[in-house]
Amino acid sequence: MPGAAQEWRRSWTVVLAAALGFALSSVTIYSLGPFIAPLEDEFGWSRAQITSGMTIYSILGILLTPLAGVVIDRLGPRRVGLFAILSFGVTFCALSLATASLWLWIALWFLLSFASAPMKPTTWTAGVSSVFDKGRGLAISVMLCGAALSSTLTPIYATWLIDTYGWRTAYVAMMATFVAVVFPVVYLFFTSAVDRVRAASRGAGADRIAEPAAVLTGLEWREGLLSWKFARLGGAAFVTTLVIISFVSNLIPIFSDAGIARGQAAGIAGLVGISTVVGRLLGGYLLDRINGAIVGGVSLLVPVISCLLILAFPGSVPVASAAVLILGLSLGAELDCVAYLTTRHFGMKNFGTIFGVISGILAFATGLGPFLVSLGYDMTGGYTITLKAYIPLALLAALLFFSLGRYPQFAPVQPE
Repeated sequence: MPGAAQEWRRSWTVVLAAALGFALSSVTIYSLGPFIAPLEDEFGWSRAQITSGMTIYSILGILLTPLAGVVIDRLGPRRVGLFAILSFGVTFCALSLATASLWLWIALWFLLSFASAPMKPTTWTAGVSSVFDKGRGLAISVMLCGAALSSTLTPIYATWLIDTYGWRTAYVAMMATFVAVVFPVVYLFFTSAVDRVRAASRGAGADRIAEPAAVLTGLEWREGLLSWKFARLGGAAFVTTLVIISFVSNLIPIFSDAGIARGQAAGIAGLVGISTVVGRLLGGYLLDRINGAIVGGVSLLVPVISCLLILAFPGSVPVASAAVLILGLSLGAELDCVAYLTTRHFGMKNFGTIFGVISGILAFATGLGPFLVSLGYDMTGGYTITLKAYIPLALLAALLFFSLGRYPQFAPVQPE
């Protein structure tokens, strides 16, 4: 398709920069597992107490993500993204200052929550979406593959830094390395239609201004948010994230508890990034060809297979590797399906508002899941109950996706 090809020639660097920005924003999730054991050993905290910081992070995300969207609309994704990288990097490094005081630990996560709000997918998606139209779906899918990069590198790098230099140095060294790579690329290449117009107004690159967007159709935000269909999609998004993110972020503790060496467990957990890329691109391909509800429902049956394998063959490295590769396929389709189904069932007229609420739901589930997993470990001394609980939850999410049915047809807007 010539239009899409032209967009990619003009803006592929925007996708690259956004993918790295999104990868950096995912470090919080994928670094959680490697730091649990060192913090537990040094301070004697329970795993539920350690992951309570992520719960605070997610709860504040519900409130802060919509506000960040307002700032993005006013200032443009580029300015927000550059500031967010630096503020996020500094506050993440501050986690190395933790002491035996649990209140200080919570306060540090409180600060990190504010700094990371502009790092959410909204910033990077806003930039990519504004410069792509014909090729927007593939561009967003490629951008979201940044999380796969993070899920592959972060557990391995964090574990090596902890084992070599200790957990305090690991917090600082890991983030300093990532920021040193990501910030220059974002500074040089990340932009948006708004930023291009701003540059053109200063006499720079007027030929690069994006074409005006088409008239958007869809539901009013009140009608969408109060609908039964939104409740089902929001519920599916919540349960999906609760299962998949908490599963992935606890892979190292789960495998270590089963008797696999910690370094080897980190390597196995890193495999999730490979299949995540495959799942993400395959999911994006299928979403353009069949009903997204089917894609989402089937993708939630995948974690059930992973759980059954780990439960049936505890401590087996080949089975654990296979389970992680299978799980990555589901992780790859998760955010793509939710975002795509939002556009189809509610339209683009108020997509920002409606998806902003869903993003808050996703943020809450992201933080709640690891806390519940750690709480289950503290209560039972293992992860068997968690793996068993994942099975009915995944089936519930699949049913909620399947129940969405066909896409509605929105009446075109008559020009004034």
